Amino acid sequence: MRSLAGWKILLVSLSLLMLATFARAFDLPQMPNMVGVGVGITTQCSGCKDTMVGAVPGVEYHGNGWLLEWYGPYAQIDFGEPGSHFRWGPALSVKLGRSDLDDPVLKRLPEINTTLEGGAFVGYELYQSGDIPYRVRLYANVLTNAGQVYDGVRGAFFSSVWVPASQRLLLGGGAGYAWASQSFMNTYYGIDEAASQASGLPMFTAHRGNQQVYGWLGGIYKIDNHWAVGAAVIDQYLIGSAGNSPIVTERGTASQLTYGVGVGYMW
Repeated sequence: MRSLAGWKILLVSLSLLMLATFARAFDLPQMPNMVGVGVGITTQCSGCKDTMVGAVPGVEYHGNGWLLEWYGPYAQIDFGEPGSHFRWGPALSVKLGRSDLDDPVLKRLPEINTTLEGGAFVGYELYQSGDIPYRVRLYANVLTNAGQVYDGVRGAFFSSVWVPASQRLLLGGGAGYAWASQSFMNTYYGIDEAASQASGLPMFTAHRGNQQVYGWLGGIYKIDNHWAVGAAVIDQYLIGSAGNSPIVTERGTASQLTYGVGVGYMW
């Protein structure tokens, strides 16, 4: 698989998350165990316009007093008490690097190594299991890789809502916002003198702060009590220094469209 982008949330991962969320809306508050796989198309790097195809796994597993959610490059362990609206716990993410690009100019920029990030998340959930069930999730997380590739932290606020269209079809949508430290922004969007000379792009210093906003729409179809399929599309729009980088303005695009499908088995 080619390298993926900054705060890229693969839609293939999102599709798997939707599969697990399906049971949340129809069998509250109990959630099933789930394993699945997703396939999707996304950009080769954050700000790139060239695309790639990727496949990722998804897992949701209930332990004794904890819940593992692992979708693509991101995983979290939820220690929130069963039945509580509040969720919290540690989070891990594989921050994929930048290499092997198709763009003849961007491929002359320095490669960025893939690195492991660690941090924590907090969240709040609202749910209704009456005649019209729904589930709303409000989450935030903060991650760092402790200086292996960048210094400082990056974080995000995101939300989702799911409502049933029928006994088998569930529709959802969501929105989010991401920010990052200057070291993160400059690593993935900055262009120093050496990179400028190699690529021909102007020098650029990326500053801390806003990185992107995004929104998504999706649907899940329940085949039977064990199998479900999902599909979704997400548009991530780079803002702040990320959107102003020559990587985006001269060779790429601020609108990072991703779409994919997934299938999951629940028990």
